Amino acid sequence: MQQKSIFTKYNIIRIAGVCGVLLPIVMFGCLGLSIATSPWFTWTDHALSDFGVQQTTAALFNNGMIIGGFLAFVFSLGLRKVLSSKIGASLLMVSALAMIGIGVFPQSLFVMHFLTSASFFVILTVALLIIGVTIKKDGFERIMGVLALLCAVVAMSSSLFLFQLKGIALSEALTCFPSFVWCLIVGVKMTRS
Repeated sequence: MQQKSIFTKYNIIRIAGVCGVLLPIVMFGCLGLSIATSPWFTWTDHALSDFGVQQTTAALFNNGMIIGGFLAFVFSLGLRKVLSSKIGASLLMVSALAMIGIGVFPQSLFVMHFLTSASFFVILTVALLIIGVTIKKDGFERIMGVLALLCAVVAMSSSLFLFQLKGIALSEALTCFPSFVWCLIVGVKMTRS
């Protein structure tokens, strides 16, 4: 009986790891296709959420956010089983739910979209910061903690662009893209556990 519960734990970690690997593939794919089909888009004048209300990209962007949020949520469930401190992974789960909310509530639903979008970026940054400062293990886990901390610092630094540019896409990208790559690296490790 004990052996079955251990098998189940490692199975969950591997499934979560696959979700971590798929997360950046889905997100970079959806955003890349949205950008490629939107000659109007500029990094300095727009928000990534602008794709969620354009006729040619709305379905792709919004569904991508929902799928990406689901993948991030499952990844976070497995991460809770791997990390010694559960707080960062729990906050990552909350940020994943907010990510789903970005797709469910497009920019045309301003208040709900703003709440879910702002929550996603703030909670994601705090989650990575906590993961970075609470990892106590050595080796790979320590490196992942340092990288999580670096992602949080980049995300916090990206807020400087909010006051310099008309749009927020660059700040959003600097918050998300390193975080998605971090999920990929950690996800690969989790699939091999």
